[in-house]
Amino acid sequence: MADRMVVGRVRSPYGIRGWVWMDSFTNNPASVFEWVPWILTREADRTGERTAIERIDTAPEIWKVRDKRYIVKLAGYYDRTDVESIVNCLIEVDKSNLPHLDCDEFYWRDLQGCCVATINNRVLGVVKEIMPTGANDVLVVVGNTDSIDQQERLIPFVRQTVSEIDMTKRVIRVDWDPEF
Repeated sequence: MADRMVVGRVRSPYGIRGWVWMDSFTNNPASVFEWVPWILTREADRTGERTAIERIDTAPEIWKVRDKRYIVKLAGYYDRTDVESIVNCLIEVDKSNLPHLDCDEFYWRDLQGCCVATINNRVLGVVKEIMPTGANDVLVVVGNTDSIDQQERLIPFVRQTVSEIDMTKRVIRVDWDPEF
């Protein structure tokens, strides 16, 4: 399977002419329309794998903003019945199509699963997800067999807290009291 990243989700039909509501999971929401082709996949099954159901080799034909969200007309989908088959599908793109990041920037997906340890080398767990809060993003860290406990922690993803990210070792060092 190619190295892909989830960038959005098809939500629900919009009208009767093959349009759908979609959510973008990117910092610049409209950027998902620049990254083609889209690969539509179903949610992970119990084995953790996603199933590719269709590959769309062209960009959406048209997209518009409605109520601070997007509606999209996808090529090959002509009516409401057609798009009902792709409701709740994830929108993935090949990572090679994404922009190159600076050395101090990371895709959230790449941080998931990284070990989180204090600056005193106490392992707190692994990054389960990153939660946007408006003020700053938050690492959701869950305990594992290597951690000091099984507690879930919410750690602000800011420079004052995160002292180092080593993607080679997949370790994030934080200045954080394990008692929090």
